[in-house]
Amino acid sequence: MGGDRFGSRKGKAGSIPEDDKDILGDLAAEAESGVDSTATGDVVETAYYDALGVDPKATPSAIKKKYYVLARQYHPDRVGADDKEAAEKFKAVAEAYQVLSDPQLRKVYDRDGKDGLSADKTTVALGKTGIDPSILYAFLFGSEKFGPYVGRLGVATSATIGDSPKISRQNARLIQKRRCARLAFLLVDRLDTYVVKGDIDGAKAAWKVEASQLSQASFGNELLNLVGQAYNLTATRFLGSHDSGIGMPSISKWAKGKAAHLDQGNAKRKNATATMFAGMSLLQMAMKYQAEMQKATTDEEKTKLEAEFQKEYMATMLKIMWTTTAVDITTTIFETCQMVFFDKSVDKGIRKARGMAVRDLGSVFMETAQVPNDLRASVAQKMYQEAAEAALLETIKRKEDAAFHMSKA
Repeated sequence: MGGDRFGSRKGKAGSIPEDDKDILGDLAAEAESGVDSTATGDVVETAYYDALGVDPKATPSAIKKKYYVLARQYHPDRVGADDKEAAEKFKAVAEAYQVLSDPQLRKVYDRDGKDGLSADKTTVALGKTGIDPSILYAFLFGSEKFGPYVGRLGVATSATIGDSPKISRQNARLIQKRRCARLAFLLVDRLDTYVVKGDIDGAKAAWKVEASQLSQASFGNELLNLVGQAYNLTATRFLGSHDSGIGMPSISKWAKGKAAHLDQGNAKRKNATATMFAGMSLLQMAMKYQAEMQKATTDEEKTKLEAEFQKEYMATMLKIMWTTTAVDITTTIFETCQMVFFDKSVDKGIRKARGMAVRDLGSVFMETAQVPNDLRASVAQKMYQEAAEAALLETIKRKEDAAFHMSKA
């Protein structure tokens, strides 16, 4: 991890391409124009296809690629929250993607159009999540404002090339290494006031200002808290290691504390939901829903059952999506920090100072992230936080042979 990675900053940074077009370029173009030669293209209506600007015979890869392009174009973080026209287009492409990216829903839509996706259809209850467009985008691709901290998420890279199988494992790993190296240079610069100039208070003040700005992004508080925790945990691990010689609290002690908090949060959520679908997998939920609907004898029972199912189904879907995002971000920050902490081109004192700076940067981020006042939003944030902490602990567990468990038996 070390070597002279940062010994010649200009030379090293110059050797890393600003983007990965040399690997992804042709595949991205191929994904956008892809059509399924076996598809008939016979559809009742084309509104959703028109919203994304794809052919009714478009492959899943082309649909995902086009959604990524258009969602980025109209995303509030890019165009501003006051642009109502862009906001409507953003919602439209998200709605189209939610339907066309689901094979079952797409089949129904092609056959029956939007009428086939009406709320009283069982097909929708089993497939359509009704996820808010901003949540969908935040979990799939993150926020561009967090780019200097987390880079381009793996799922966003996947969308760029439409999940092409032509990317080798070696190339995928190279893309990730480049991502971490770019972030490492940015992180070293961000720590400069604290580490080199010794102005700890000035550095913290600047970080707090930036954290406040990041918290204003779409789901900025959730992402800010996750990034802060990842920085804090990774730095604590380093500072407690023999390499630093500082003797901070061990990684397992930090992790056990988080695991205990996670246990409490999960218990509270189970008590709060207390539905027949709580704790089930998506498949189990769908099967139980079908069985219960067959037993229901009145419209009132069916309506109540459907509402309960939809609520828990959406929560589970969001948790899966957020966990995927959290694992990607946590792993990337961990690898980035290793480059910074074990940089052999600087002396041990600098490496120690970097560890302390990253720990404090993480603390500033966590302290700045605020729980929304809105009850619905705060409940959602707690759920996201639980998923993030679970992903955080599981990711580090794979990196560190520490004695802790994530949940009770």
